[in-house]
Amino acid sequence: MTATPLVSRPLVSVVIPTRGRPVLLRRAIASARAQAGVAFEIVVVDDGDGEGLDVVAGLAVPGIRAVSSDRQGQVAARRLGVTMAVGSLIAFLDDDDWWADADHLGGLLAAHGPEPALSFASGLVVVEDEDLRPVETMPFVAAATIDTLARDNTLIVSAILYDRALHATLGEFDLDLPHYWDWDWYLRVARAGVPLRASAGSAARVSARQGSVSSDANIAARRADLDRLAAKHGLGHIPLRNHESIARDRLAGADVISLRADQG
Repeated sequence: MTATPLVSRPLVSVVIPTRGRPVLLRRAIASARAQAGVAFEIVVVDDGDGEGLDVVAGLAVPGIRAVSSDRQGQVAARRLGVTMAVGSLIAFLDDDDWWADADHLGGLLAAHGPEPALSFASGLVVVEDEDLRPVETMPFVAAATIDTLARDNTLIVSAILYDRALHATLGEFDLDLPHYWDWDWYLRVARAGVPLRASAGSAARVSARQGSVSSDANIAARRADLDRLAAKHGLGHIPLRNHESIARDRLAGADVISLRADQG
């Protein structure tokens, strides 16, 4: 009897940028390491004072690497992570986010298909207190069409999967958009005609805490970046929102985006 050859599985590189949040980083790494049925590596990029390097060194487990980006900022850290990646597919996991299901990557991979694409999943926005206890949870239903992306950032960066080869034609992440590099990337991908594929999964957990990138303390910088993004892509004026406010608006029935209309 001839043995049936195993189907080759693409390697997913899970890139985790981090800065000064070792406790949260451990949670993120644990959720990534728990993924089942998918070949993956983990690349931690430390953009701080080395706390992330220490966390990885303390774990001392195979399949995870750490590198310093010398405090060049989160966009440079992500670019470095992609450069360091060995896998043909890239998945990001922010250090304060996590995956609540071991099948998260598997679901994205199943939706992805064999051709270059960007796959995405939904999740929950989790409001946490100082002790990381959940205070409130809100569903975030991801969407991705050219129309939705022209109006708001309707994807979760910790719940996307895309082909690393796309960078060869579309370039790297834009260093001039530190708060909206991801939205810019989605728009570039969509306008290049790359398929956007939805996964049925909803395992991504987005932490909402004071002091995060989207907090009130960053409003002025976020507004300036959003105006630059809008000018770059000809989007006109866009209200300043984040994933938490989008989720709250949807729960209140006040969302400016009709997902039913945009997703058919």
